Amino acid sequence: MDWQNIERLRAPGFTPSRRGYDKREVDKFLEQLVDWLETDAANDIGHLAVTRKLELVGKSTEHILLTAEQEAQELKKLAETEIAELREAADAEVHEVRAQADIYAKQTCSHADEDAKRTRDEANAEASETIEEGLRRRGQIDEQIRELEAKRDRVLEDLSRLRAALGGTIDEHGSVDAEAQSSSQGTLT
Repeated sequence: MDWQNIERLRAPGFTPSRRGYDKREVDKFLEQLVDWLETDAANDIGHLAVTRKLELVGKSTEHILLTAEQEAQELKKLAETEIAELREAADAEVHEVRAQADIYAKQTCSHADEDAKRTRDEANAEASETIEEGLRRRGQIDEQIRELEAKRDRVLEDLSRLRAALGGTIDEHGSVDAEAQSSSQGTLT
């Protein structure tokens, strides 16, 4: 008999007789049971108990693993959903930041263009003022040059007249001196 099959002990399968079971079968069964209990029962029952416990642990582990796998799949789906939501939010934020950056860039360019135009206009106005001032000063200098040239011409004319007058005076004095010399020489002779 296979004593490791405990279920066989629960339902030994004796042949029914008139007053119950066949006495020889029951006696033989009990004798084998006692022999087994005296010799291998502890080992067989220990192995059987370990095997049953392992089966129970296996079933429990299988249930735990299935539950863990289902939870992992749910967590994965939840994480994927959260990632998709975060990605959408990030994309929306990036779009908004880009739009704001574009607006800022356009405003900055507009301000820069306005500043450049204002600076250019100021520089042109200043250059025009400088040119006008230069032309006015040149006109003043030209006027002063004309006045100086006119003075020079008058001084030259005055010098010419003075030379002529001096020349005439020298000539007059020269002839008077010559006469005086000639007359003084004539008196000496």
